[in-house]
Amino acid sequence: MEFTKEKRDKLQNKYKIEFVDRILDPVHGFIDLTQVEQKIIELPIFKRMQSLKQLSLTNWVFPGAEHTRYMHSLGVMHIVDLMASNLKDENYRAVFTDGQRQILRLAGLLHDIGHYPLSHVTEYVYLHNLFENDDKLLDHNERVKKEIDKLNSDQSQPIDYMKSRYSKPMHHETIGTLVIENDPDIKRIIEECCPFIDIHDIQDIIVGCVDRNPAISAMVQLIHSELDADGIDYVMRDATFSGTSYGGFELGLLLRNLVVKQYNGIDIVGIRPKGISVVDQYLISKYFAYTQVIFNRHVAIFDKMAEMLSAELIKLDKSTYPTSNTLVRHIERHTQNDEYLRFTDRAFWTQIDTFDESDLQGYVADYIVAAHKRLSHYQEFETVPDGEVIYTSNNKKKAYEVLSSSGVYSRLTSENEDRLMLFHCRGFTTEVTENEYRAMLSMASKEKGTEVSEDRFIKENVARLQEGIPIIDKENPLRLLVDDPRSVMNHLHGTCTYILREYNVC
Repeated sequence: MEFTKEKRDKLQNKYKIEFVDRILDPVHGFIDLTQVEQKIIELPIFKRMQSLKQLSLTNWVFPGAEHTRYMHSLGVMHIVDLMASNLKDENYRAVFTDGQRQILRLAGLLHDIGHYPLSHVTEYVYLHNLFENDDKLLDHNERVKKEIDKLNSDQSQPIDYMKSRYSKPMHHETIGTLVIENDPDIKRIIEECCPFIDIHDIQDIIVGCVDRNPAISAMVQLIHSELDADGIDYVMRDATFSGTSYGGFELGLLLRNLVVKQYNGIDIVGIRPKGISVVDQYLISKYFAYTQVIFNRHVAIFDKMAEMLSAELIKLDKSTYPTSNTLVRHIERHTQNDEYLRFTDRAFWTQIDTFDESDLQGYVADYIVAAHKRLSHYQEFETVPDGEVIYTSNNKKKAYEVLSSSGVYSRLTSENEDRLMLFHCRGFTTEVTENEYRAMLSMASKEKGTEVSEDRFIKENVARLQEGIPIIDKENPLRLLVDDPRSVMNHLHGTCTYILREYNVC
């Protein structure tokens, strides 16, 4: 049934959240469910996420990391509702109605419904079309060298803030919107329980798009920004299940200091000055979660081996591990057959178990065969002696000097098919200062023979504020953490840890 915007708004304002069930979660305790959520989580397409591990093969190194995208999705729904319920304007008035909270809860619940087997490992293969290239070991090492060499470049392009995920067709969030678009059950349940909801708002929130409806800016930021429900839940959840302490921060203090303010007519979500310390704590926790868990030398090589094998499996275009075009077709007809429902972690291991190396002779390198044999026996490629360089700095050129002077770097382009190189980089924040951003815009404009007007900067700065973490108080204009001397990020921005490793694939 089609409704006018006025009718939707009227129904939305009348809507009251009522919880009809609850689920016990190891991280957040009881998570309450409304009727629409209760019905959605019973659908096979949602339960598919119970077979997608959140951290791929990390449980081989951190045995407790068995949590799934299903659990994470429930957690994001819970956290985003806490954020929405606590969000106030500058005068401490509530920002969202119950109807808007329900839209956000559904966006959080469905945000990962399009995820891949082994999560980001397989997604990376589809995003970069690795299955359409030879992706030889030496070619991979050459790309690692080019990535390191970029550190020695002075070219700094302005960050393309709030770039819609719709522009990346194989991104798991875009795939998720495709799933929702082609699932009559999800749309029917939402229409029956919450007829005021425009399904396109949910899809836009999932991919972080404000182009179609700028009015959902604040809602998008609670799912898509440097301080969003997705990041908060996975930092807390990954720490809990991996057994590390890196996820610790005072969530209650963070929630109490959430605030929204308009900038150039657009709602911007930020933090009051009293919340600066807890946001710093959160970002530092996220930094260590990556450097100590995600980039752990054992986790990293297991993931890389699985990535290489995934690319080879996709070349075969089996129904359970299809090419991009076949995958899209599976999604478009996923209510008519089980092809997409079977596209889970189990699909990867089934293909690995039935992998006939003789079928691939003639175009598959020895290192792929070696990766298959090792992974099948839960074994990894080992780092070579003195094959690891770890350096933390806020100076890219200095980092380049340290990395490029290492023996690992010198062997990056050597004619050695037995060595695999991995490079990781992680900073405390993706924010850049206002002065740095103005300089980037100015440089990019000069190359085009134009200049940056103040009106243009304000327009560009809207998206910068939406993706970052602004400090909002009545005494000062809006500015990000990196521009505020009260924040540790004012000193840590630009500081990154660089990790270069060399593995023996013999």
